[in-house]
Formats: sequence, C-alpha cells, structure tokens
Amino acid sequence: MDNDKSIDLASLDLDHQMMFDHAPFGVRICNMEMKLIYRNEIFIHWLPEIVPGDSLFVVEISRMDEESAEFDENHQNRLLQSLFKEGKSVNSVYTFSFLKRYFQFNVTHIPLYDRLGIETGILEITENRSEHYHLSQSIVHSKRFENVGRLASGIAHDFNNILQVIIGHAEIMMKAFGDNEHLMKSLDIILTSGRKASALTRQLLSFSRKQESDYSVFHPGKVIQSLHKLLLRMMGEDIRMKLDLDENNWKICADESQIEQVFLNLAVNAREAMPLGGRIDVKISDVELTTDDCQNLSALTAGKYVLISFADTGQGMDQSTVEHIFDPFFTTKYKGSGLGLSTVYSVVRQHQGAIVVQSKQGAGTTFNIYLPIVEDDSQTPYGDDEKVEDERVFSESILIVEDDSMVCELASQALAMHGYQVDTAEDVATALAMIEQYKYDLYLVDVILPDGNGLELAEVIRERHPHAEVILSSGYTEDKPQIKTALERGYEFLHKPYALNTLLRLCREVLEKA
Repeated sequence: MDNDKSIDLASLDLDHQMMFDHAPFGVRICNMEMKLIYRNEIFIHWLPEIVPGDSLFVVEISRMDEESAEFDENHQNRLLQSLFKEGKSVNSVYTFSFLKRYFQFNVTHIPLYDRLGIETGILEITENRSEHYHLSQSIVHSKRFENVGRLASGIAHDFNNILQVIIGHAEIMMKAFGDNEHLMKSLDIILTSGRKASALTRQLLSFSRKQESDYSVFHPGKVIQSLHKLLLRMMGEDIRMKLDLDENNWKICADESQIEQVFLNLAVNAREAMPLGGRIDVKISDVELTTDDCQNLSALTAGKYVLISFADTGQGMDQSTVEHIFDPFFTTKYKGSGLGLSTVYSVVRQHQGAIVVQSKQGAGTTFNIYLPIVEDDSQTPYGDDEKVEDERVFSESILIVEDDSMVCELASQALAMHGYQVDTAEDVATALAMIEQYKYDLYLVDVILPDGNGLELAEVIRERHPHAEVILSSGYTEDKPQIKTALERGYEFLHKPYALNTLLRLCREVLEKA
C-alpha cells in the first residue's frame, strides 16, 4: 500500500469541500459504517426530483431503479469487500430507469486510508453520461432503420414488378368479365391482396424515408375526426374511444395519409393490448417547449408544437419491451409483422417530430407525439385519384422499353386495348436500333435496364427527336440517383406498381400536352 497516495478523512478540510462543490462531477464520501461524510450539490441538479440520501450514490441508484429487483442490503458489504480486498479503485457504468427516463452514470469507488494505512472510508466519483447514452442509442436506432431501408429499397424493384403483373392482369380481367359474379369475387380478392402487398412495400419504404410524400397544411384533429367511425368499427364494441380536441388551434405541415397511418397503427397496437376491452383517449393540444423541456426530447428544439397524446388502458409493457417497440420487425404478437410502430416512428421523425412512450405493465400505454407547427395557412391541393377511366380509342404510336417481359406484355396489352400502336424493346441496344428506323409519339422507358439506364436512353431520344415525349418508369424508389436526376430534369415518372387507369391517363396527358 502506498500511503503517500491515500486520502485521510481527517484531512478533508474546507478548501477541499469548496473545490468539490464546484466540480462538474459528483463527489460523495462515506466512512466505514457507510455514513455519509460529504456530498457536493451537483446531484440535485442532475436529479432534482429526488431527496438526497445519506448513502453512496450507487446505493441510491439501486433504490431508484424502476426496473430493478428489491434493493439488496448486502450491496454495501460486497462493495466494501471488493474495494479493500485488493486496495484498488472499482469503476462501473450504471444504466437505470427513473421517472420513465433513462440515465447512465460512470461511478468510480476509491478506498480511503489514513496515514497508518487503516481503512477509513470510500470516495465515490460520479460522471453523468446520460446525454452521451441517449445520443448513442439514437445512433443505434438510426442505423437499424438505415439497414432496413437499404433492404427495402433493394427488394422494391423486383417485388413491385411482380405486383404490377398481378394487379394489372386482375384489372384487365375484371373489365373483361364484369358480368361473371363468381369470377369477379375471385378477381376482387386477387386485386385486394395485391394492393395490400403494395401497401406493405410502401410501409417499408415509408419508415426508411424512401417514399415520396405529399405535404399540406391542416389541423391534425381533422384527421382523427375523419377516422373516428372507422376506428370504432375496427376496435369493436368492448373498446371505447374519447376524443379531446378543444385545445388544438395550431396547424402542421404534413403528409395527411401518413398521419392517418400513424393513428391507424396506434389504434391497432392499442386494440392488441386490450383483449378484454378498455378505453382509448386521444387528446390533441398546443404546447410551447422550452430548452429545458427539449433536454428529454433530443430530436426537438425549443418552439411551438402540436402534441398528440394517444393513451390506452391496456396491458402495458415492461421497459425492455419499450426499448424495442420501434425496431423494424420487432413484435410481441404471434402474427404481427413488426412494422406498425416502426412506421409510426419513421413518419414522426420524417416530419421533424418526436415520439415518447410511457408504459408500465398492467397500467396501460401512452404515446406522446410532438409535431412542429406551421404558421403559413397555404394548403397544397390534392389531386383527384378517382378520375373516370377514359374509354376513347386512340391511334398514336408508343415504344415500351422494359426488360421484364411480363410487365412489358401487360402495359402493351393495356395500351393496345385503347387503340395505341405499340412496339416493345427489352434493352437499350434494341431500343436504339428501333428509333433509328421509326419515330414514335411516346416512349415509355424503364429506368433500370440490363445494358444501361433509361435516363441515358431518354436523353438520346430527345437529342434525336427533340419533340418526342418520354415517360420514365421504375419499381425502384426516388432515392435512386437516376430517378432523382430524371425528376430534376422534368421527366414524367410512373412508379410501379401502377393502376392501368393511371398508365392510360398519364400517357394521354403527355400526348395531349405535346
């Protein structure tokens, strides 16, 4: 034992205490009976909700932790034995939950000796690493979404091509055999299933931030009111729903369909948590957050927000489950996809908001969603997606450049049924040879082709035929560089899987604009 480096409790004078009082770290000193001799004031700043105890901070952590088992009274004895057995300091990192928040502290215990080498107590140095912990957790969460986003984007092209064929041919058959009731029922099931699969792809792309959004300005209360009857039917008679929208006057700028998806997914989650029935309370209010308020909402800055509170009286969750509920594919349900709450999280973050979960087993769950307000009341008009199908017959020529033979055949069949003169090419080389021989009125070109990309082909077409009209199409999402460039250059873009009415309408609009 090097007694020259030891600290004697008797030598802890006023100067030492003043130095510790202004230190950016926590200091506590106990004697061998674990009686607190000194504590600086920073603990009150870190945890103002607690009354400072007369023990080491690590002992108070054990008592405060909402997830720990009953406090072990032998904790102090084990700590003493560990410290003085080898006479060396002990360093530990403690992560715990208190008042529904997570904290992390790095605690170092140092044995104290007098000048004769006799044990006199313990010096405890505490570093608050909570901010670093929250930041690292956010980075881990972001990485999870980034990885799943890559997966979603990678499978989207092939999956959307398959869905395009299924949905498209179901539409053609429904039109051809509309008087066959039994066949129509089967076709309707096929079409509905295809659209559900397409919606699942959009969910994947939505929480990976690779789905194009349509923003407008509106009161979020408008969305929940329009969904109220639907949600009541979906919940069932044993679940009641109460809306409190009186305190919401501010508006948000958001994609209304995505906000609808947030309410629907939260409702489904609440229903699963209340198998025996219960109550859902939805409250929307206006709040103004200060800098202090945002300390526990790391994604937000001080300002005005709309607060959406969605509470249920269900079974609740333990903290380990709460930690993972926003993870892609994480589910506690036997048949769950694990995409519902991850989609909610992604939509909220995509709208520069934050979501906080409060839950306890047997005491229900509350989701608090903060969305920034917008002062400008200008509203983006919505397009009419239900336009009547154009039944006219046309005669213009169209070249389809598409490497997927089934998608190519589908588009060709749909356009030919309306009188268009259609030719097809499966790659860039074939298409270039064909446009040398003939000038088409319209070119429908897939962006990703086996021997090049559709954007480069479109540029060649425009160079050779300056007045030619081109529509680019793809099952990939708008994060592809070629698609981004195409949109920036003003090309019309058709995302797969598309409805045949959409294909026909866009072709007509482009041709009539020429």
